[in-house]
Formats: sequence, structure tokens, C-alpha cells
Amino acid sequence: MDKIKDLILKKELRHLFYVLFTSIMIFFLFTLGQLTQVNKFLESIELKTLDFRFAIPNKKMATNPKIVILTIDDNSLEFLEEEFGRWPWSRNVYTKMIDYLEQDKVGQVIFDLMFLGYQKGLENKDIELAKTMGNYHNIYTSMNFDSRMDKIAPPLPSYMKINVENKSSNINLSDLEYSNVRLILPEIIKYNKNIGMINLSRDVDGISRRCPIFLKYNNTFYPYLAFKAAIDNIKQNENIKINKFIIDKNNDVLIGSKKIHLDKDGKMIINWYGANHSFEYIPFYKIIKSINNIKAGKPPVIQPGYFKDKVVFVGVTATSLFDIKSTPLSNIYPGVEVQATVYNNILDRNSVRKFGDLSNLLICMVLGVLTSLIVIRIRSSFFSSFATIMLALIYIGFASYLLRYHFIWIGMINQIIIMTLTFTSMFIIKYLLKSRDFEYTYKLATTDGLTGLHNHRFFQEHMVNSLDRGKRYKSSFSLLLVDIDFFKKFNDTYGHQAGDAVLRQVADTLKKMVRASDLVARYGGEEMTIVLDNTNINEAMLIADKICKQVAFKPYRLSEGIERHVTISIGVSTYPFHGETSAELIEYADRGLYRAKENGRNQVGSLEEDDEILIEDK
Repeated sequence: MDKIKDLILKKELRHLFYVLFTSIMIFFLFTLGQLTQVNKFLESIELKTLDFRFAIPNKKMATNPKIVILTIDDNSLEFLEEEFGRWPWSRNVYTKMIDYLEQDKVGQVIFDLMFLGYQKGLENKDIELAKTMGNYHNIYTSMNFDSRMDKIAPPLPSYMKINVENKSSNINLSDLEYSNVRLILPEIIKYNKNIGMINLSRDVDGISRRCPIFLKYNNTFYPYLAFKAAIDNIKQNENIKINKFIIDKNNDVLIGSKKIHLDKDGKMIINWYGANHSFEYIPFYKIIKSINNIKAGKPPVIQPGYFKDKVVFVGVTATSLFDIKSTPLSNIYPGVEVQATVYNNILDRNSVRKFGDLSNLLICMVLGVLTSLIVIRIRSSFFSSFATIMLALIYIGFASYLLRYHFIWIGMINQIIIMTLTFTSMFIIKYLLKSRDFEYTYKLATTDGLTGLHNHRFFQEHMVNSLDRGKRYKSSFSLLLVDIDFFKKFNDTYGHQAGDAVLRQVADTLKKMVRASDLVARYGGEEMTIVLDNTNINEAMLIADKICKQVAFKPYRLSEGIERHVTISIGVSTYPFHGETSAELIEYADRGLYRAKENGRNQVGSLEEDDEILIEDK
């Protein structure tokens, strides 16, 4: 009963060990994953899983119908070449476009174009464009920062800056800092107060998945172009004023009813709408053609009032102009659509919220523990493998669902790696321990609990094996049947505990007197057996005599301060001379043991006459 309880306790301790080992291993692997090179490798794979999730169609998420992209595409370059010449066009084309859209009561016009330097001989057209931009409050244009060291960093007007306060201990804004700027036309800076930056971030694999909503230059923050336009839209529609942008402890920037979540670098993770939800594209030439038709008294190409209250992004998509970005959706994604996507994310609260390292670690630990429990509880290797694969697939589906429908990004690759390593290590440990349990259980089933010798069942199995070897190799082996003399009287005199002590000590003596390859077993009661491998009758008689004398010589401790001598009687049989089966050999040895008892005990029983008769018969 105690051994059964011991087995149950060991099983429970093993389960506890599984859980502790899993937790320690996960923590170690997660810490290892933070090393620079390992982290970069794992991050690049994680980003690919993010792209996979972005590619999943999402009926719930769609682009805002009020956002339109006025695209300078290949058709527009070809169609307008006769009127405006080769690219870059005279900037009065944008002046005409602005006036046309304003007459249509457009909501906002956002240029993803940088007007750098004067066009030779057309300076008046450049100034006219700048003044036209200044005539309206809803025209936005772009500029960008860089880190050139060859030129002195020029100052920017104070109206361009924004106030930012970082209350989050998890965000480091150093990655947003630049040392120089590419200035656009000074007249645009003078007349147009709506200028935003268009610096876009790239991840370790060169793909743009994030963007800053503000950037730092000369210790001052400046807005990202799409952020600037979206904020003005929110302020106008919600009739609010914002003097400062505060990053709270949850890494969120609150703007009226809108909330933008930032990652640890202070950037917004862009939520891509997918190929099935692209923005509406209108070729630039249709605007010019509509303007020309109106002047000529013809109906415009675009229906009047079409642009009312709409947000119009202006940018190039022509392949020859190379304003393309690498995004999760495509390696040739137009930069103007990136701006429109960021604007849409902010306006419709679609930006992605990423779980932090601690949250991902907890997910890893939960999945690791679940995987270890699957390995522990399910005995079948096939079904435990199947259950682990199903758990991984369920998690992948759950992670994809969270991103596409709730815009929450939880890690995938680290979790799958943890599950795989946990399954592998637990599987190996389980079967190593299972092997040890099998050995322990087998030992319990084949060992006598009192003496530590092999039991009667094991002895019988060993005899069968010895007989098979003897027949196969025509070899001999001997059997000794041992009985402690006057053992019942000894128990009656000194008690059963003393008898048990004698049994244990005699058993130890027997084991020490034979070879490691020989078998010593308890036959029953006070009887024990010894199987001597590759031993003939003469050798067996000599060994039996030595054992008999050694047992009689040695005193045995019964209890504290009490020692007594005991003697044994032994019967001997040898295969194949005394029998060819276990029963025959045991019977012959038992007759020899009986002869030793008759002749006064403490000796090896001799059946010499019987031996001669047996040999003659054979």
C-alpha cells in the first residue's frame, strides 16, 4: 500500500515538475529571444505573419468613401504632355486644380508632393500657387526631414510645431528625431499654414508597416502630413481645440473621440485595408479635362458637386516617377495611398494596437502549459501530436481574428516556437520518465519486498530462460535450494521482526557469495534459491559448501545488543544431469535439501547414489 502511495506521489510531483520546467524554459527562451541578432530574426518572421493576417479579407473593414485619390498616373502624363509639356509640369496646373475643387466645395486637399525650388522662368507661377494655397484653409502640402550633415539645419516657423508630452514609460521617442530638413518653396511656407512631414518608417525587412504621427527636429515636434490633416478634420467636426498632444500611460494619444495607439518607438501601426478595399482613384487628367470643358461650354468629365466635403489626396502613381513604397500588401504601393491609409486609420479609429512584451510572454506561458498538459494527459503520441497541432491552429485563427476584426496584434511566431519546443521537450521527458516508471514498476513486480531478492515469479521466468540457453548452447547450470534451519522455532523464540531481520541478512550474505550474473531469489517463507550460470555439479557443490559455512560463521543482529548465529541447509541440482525441466530440477534439489535436514542440518545434502543411477540411465 505504501508503494502505491509512493507511486501516486511521484506522479503528482512529476506533473508539478512539468509545469515548472515549462515555465522556466519559456522564460529562458523569451529572454534569449531578446538578444539582438535572435530578436531581429524572430521579429522578421513575426512581421511576415502579420502580413499574412493583413492579407486575410475583412468584410467589416472598408476604406472611407469620402477619401479620394487624385492620381498623376501614366495616362495623365501622356494626356497632359501636349498642354503642359513633360514632367514636371508648370505649377499653375495645381493652381487650376485647387480653384476647381474649391468651387466644388471640397473638404480637404492634401498634396503628397513636395514643391522643392523654383521652376526656371516660371517663378511667378510658383508664387501664384503659394498664394492660392494661402487663400484656403483646407489645403495641405508636404515636406520631409533627413539627417544630412553637409548643410546647416535651417529653422522652421513656430506655427508648424506642435506640443507633445510623453507620460508613458514604455515609449522612447528618440527614433523620431532628425537633424536636417528639405525646405519647400519659401512662399508656400509663408502663405500656407498646413504643412506636414511625410517621413515613413521601415521595419527590419525594409517594409513599411508603421508611421510616426509626429517627428522631432531641433528639440521641437512637427506633425506627420496625414496626422495633421486628420486632426484638423476631427477638430472641425467635433468643435474642439487641442493645445497639446499627450501620450498617456497606455501609449495612447487621445484626440476628441478618437484614440491613436503608439508602439514602443512612438509610431502608429498602420492597418491595411487589403486589395479588395482600395481607395477610389481619379486620374488627374480628368480634372484638367473638366476645367477645359467648362471653359469651352461643354459638360465636365466629372459631375459637378462630386468632390463636395470629400478629402482629396494628390500624388503620383506613375511607375516612371518612382514614388512607391514596400508595404504588407505590395512591394510597389503608391506613397499617396499610404498617406490616405494613415488618414483613414486615424479618422475611423482603425490603427493597430500591439500587445507588449509582458503580455506576449504570458500568452507564451499559457500556451506552453497547455501544450505540456496535453502531452501529460494524453497517452497516445498520435493524439497528443494532433491535439497540439489543433491548439496551434486555433491560436493562429484567434490571432488572425483579433487583428482583422478588433485591430489587436498579438504575437504568433514566438508562441508557435514555444509550443513546438515545449511539445518536443515534454515528449522526450515524458517517455524518459515513463521508461523509469516502467523499470520501477517492473522492479516492484519482480522483487521481494522484505529481502530485496527477486521473487518466486521472476525465479520461474529465469529458470525458463536458463533452460532455453542450456538447450541452445548445450551448456549446464546449477540450482541451489536454501532453507534456514529451525526458522519457525527462531520466530517463536525471538519474534517475527527478528525473523525478518535474519531473512534480510542471510539474503545479503547469499548475494555477496555469488557472481553478479547469478540469480538469488526468495522461493517462499524461509526458502531461497540460487541459479548458478555455466556451473557443473562439482563446482555447485563447492560453492554451496562455502555459502553454508559462511552463513554459519557470521553472527546476525536481531535487535540492539542481540546477535545470534543461524545455519542453513542446501540442496543442489544441475542441468541436464538432474532434470531437463524446472520442476525436475527443483524436485531434485528439494530431495537434496531434505537429505541435508535428515543428516543434521547446516550442510549440503548429497544424493551420490541417486546421481550414479541417474547418470547410468542417461
